[in-house]
Amino acid sequence: MPIASATMPPPVRLVPPTVEAPPQPLPLWRFLPRFVRNPLLSLPVQVYNAPALAVAHAGRATIWISAPDLIEEVLLTRADEFGKSPIEKRVFDLSLGDGILTSEGALWRWQRRVMAPLFRPSEIMGYVPAMSQVAEETLGRWRSSEAGAVQAIDAEMTEATFAVIARTMLIGGEPAEGEAIKQATHLYLERVSWEVAYGLLRFPAWLWNPAKGQMRRAAAQLRGAVDAIVTRRSAEPEPGHDLLGRLLAARDPDTGEPMPRPRLINNLLTLLEAGHETTAKALTWTLYLLARAPEWQARVRAEVEAVAGRAPIAAEHIAKLQLTQQVLKEALRLYPPAPVMVRQARSATTVGGHALPAEAMVVIPIYAIHRHRALWEDPDAFDPDRFTPEREARMPRTQFMPFGAGPRICIGASFAMIEATAILATLVRGASFAWDGKHLPEPVSRVTLRPKGGMPLLVTVL
Repeated sequence: MPIASATMPPPVRLVPPTVEAPPQPLPLWRFLPRFVRNPLLSLPVQVYNAPALAVAHAGRATIWISAPDLIEEVLLTRADEFGKSPIEKRVFDLSLGDGILTSEGALWRWQRRVMAPLFRPSEIMGYVPAMSQVAEETLGRWRSSEAGAVQAIDAEMTEATFAVIARTMLIGGEPAEGEAIKQATHLYLERVSWEVAYGLLRFPAWLWNPAKGQMRRAAAQLRGAVDAIVTRRSAEPEPGHDLLGRLLAARDPDTGEPMPRPRLINNLLTLLEAGHETTAKALTWTLYLLARAPEWQARVRAEVEAVAGRAPIAAEHIAKLQLTQQVLKEALRLYPPAPVMVRQARSATTVGGHALPAEAMVVIPIYAIHRHRALWEDPDAFDPDRFTPEREARMPRTQFMPFGAGPRICIGASFAMIEATAILATLVRGASFAWDGKHLPEPVSRVTLRPKGGMPLLVTVL
């Protein structure tokens, strides 16, 4: 049961920063600069209050869908009719190649089958001690600072979630390689909206844009660092039982051949880029919301102390931290780590009464769906009580979808929630977080959802 105390103040309504939506779909000359600056700024207000909106961008038929029943059609019941967007493949070709995120058909099914066992809840629960230990080490770094010192929470959470991956799924990396991967991931995603914009305009992939050089250098740095890890591990007599070990031992079901080295690197990079980056952003936004809502922060701390006392957060505590997970889910609603999904119609079809030609883009604006006026009461306000078990059970499954939905739902969804719960519980029990009263971070979409200007918070270790 959630922990509540009669001495705790009632929650104060908090409306954290969002973006201002244009009143109508923008003409191309206004759409592109806003999209490059922050793709969320190009979402018209209609996607926040209508079930679907069909438009044309640069001559390409596009439909934004926000109604859960239409999303379920595209991602579940008619999933075979809608493929991955070529724009997504273009954006990640340099770094992720044909790994599990971008591949389709038999290749995707094989890679998913190889990786799925490592993400079973029973396997993940064995990693909780490592997750808690990383959070305790983060508190240890902060303990040497003065009370109320400013900490760069976005950088700290990236450090923590990468450490979890390195200790549980990618054993064998050197510190310099880890730093190279973190830095290159940030640089690659920082300018990615240029490549997306060029894809929307159907410009050829070879055409120069202001982000091209940086993305190429970052991709080379990423692949070089992971290649060095693979080289060392390949020389060991036993592959090991982490993700890298399982990929080294995997064999193609048709040919019996091992996974080609470039594809091995593709999948490891998918885990590193998607795995640690998304969870880091989820924790960053959650701690910001708790700093802005101290009464909720106190309730989470009280729950953690009631469930675990001062003992390290362990596997048996995760399911009992109900209020903590409600807070996490509300943060994921307001600031979904992956704010937009895109599919492409394989042939001429109809969605929501709108006729679409072959190759039409179907945009699923998760950020807008999570704030949709027809789906949520007071949608821009922070209210973890939306996710009590009773209320969550009544939601359509595509109303709240921070990890996607359907056959291609994020393979690491359970890992991310368990990791975020263990780290958040440890940090909130061990420290208090306060807002400086000034910084209002704009949510900026760079594949993941970043806070503009970072996330400085005042931290006092308890």
